[in-house]
Amino acid sequence: MLKYLILLVFVLLGCSNPSHTSPNIEPNEIIISPSITFSTDSLNATIITNINLTNFDSLSSIAYYPISLEYLTQVAYPGLHDSTIVNYIDILQKTIPFQQRRRTFKSLNNKNESIIANYTLDTTLVLKNIRNRINMFNNKLPIMPLFDRGGQIPDFNKIIPSDKLLLPVKTLNIPTRASRLPNALRDYRSGIHRGIDFFSNWGTEVRSVAGGTIIRSDLSYKEIPADFRVQMLERASMLSRTPSDIFNELLLGQAVIIDHGFELFPGYRSITIYAHLSYIENKILPGYNISSGELLGRSGNTGTRPSTLGTKEESHLHWELILQDAKGEYYFGQELDYESLISALNQIFEN
Repeated sequence: MLKYLILLVFVLLGCSNPSHTSPNIEPNEIIISPSITFSTDSLNATIITNINLTNFDSLSSIAYYPISLEYLTQVAYPGLHDSTIVNYIDILQKTIPFQQRRRTFKSLNNKNESIIANYTLDTTLVLKNIRNRINMFNNKLPIMPLFDRGGQIPDFNKIIPSDKLLLPVKTLNIPTRASRLPNALRDYRSGIHRGIDFFSNWGTEVRSVAGGTIIRSDLSYKEIPADFRVQMLERASMLSRTPSDIFNELLLGQAVIIDHGFELFPGYRSITIYAHLSYIENKILPGYNISSGELLGRSGNTGTRPSTLGTKEESHLHWELILQDAKGEYYFGQELDYESLISALNQIFEN
């Protein structure tokens, strides 16, 4: 359609007839190869073609093609690590229509027998929507706001345990995917991931990362119905956050929590959470003193949608480290950017 409008404009303005060569130019003296170029920031595109509009339609399709959400998120948040950006994409795709990411026709010029068409993307709306969507998840509230007394999130890169922690799954290292680490978005529950997901085969041994006392052990766990889980997640969506009862009582599945006291991280009480287990050792009862590296259970997928549907898909250990002081509590790595988070995690675990 745009091609025909351009031709009509040329006719109405008395411009050169596209079917004839300019009388001052020998036939074939000026050869214009249709092309498209993009600005350095990719927000603008320029098409150059001849007065016959050769290849104009195909080049216009390229100019109109939506700019990637990955790139636009980088524009909205300069310096954001690629791994973190990837973590946002699934959420943004559900809320940012591709029409907001398309360049639109801006201007048309005729110069030296060339037709020059310009396209541009006005980023005002799309960048605003990207920031609003991401900021919904990046609130500054403490993880247990009901009990907050003005606590300050620690500098996790300066916090080192008195004894390095063991990895909870002996055969697995710290994952590098941002989606499996603290601070990852969890759109299905309108929340933030507070721990590390160690993806492992169903039934893989899980051990305590340090010595401590068992304060929760779901030995009698029974999986919740699938429709009930969906109903509770819908309520979380209405609140735009994950309430503590839904998170702790439903989404952790079969879990063990260990109190490590105040010695492991001086100045803080620390606890570790081991969730989605498929099995817990019978001796792991509240009050039991567990040793560093002692077997406590096996990995599974309890508390997840596949488990409520009766399958063993998405088996993994969800592990958290929570630090508490007199003013609040914080999950380890809270609000760190990706590279700082990886550095902080490598400092607390044994190599």
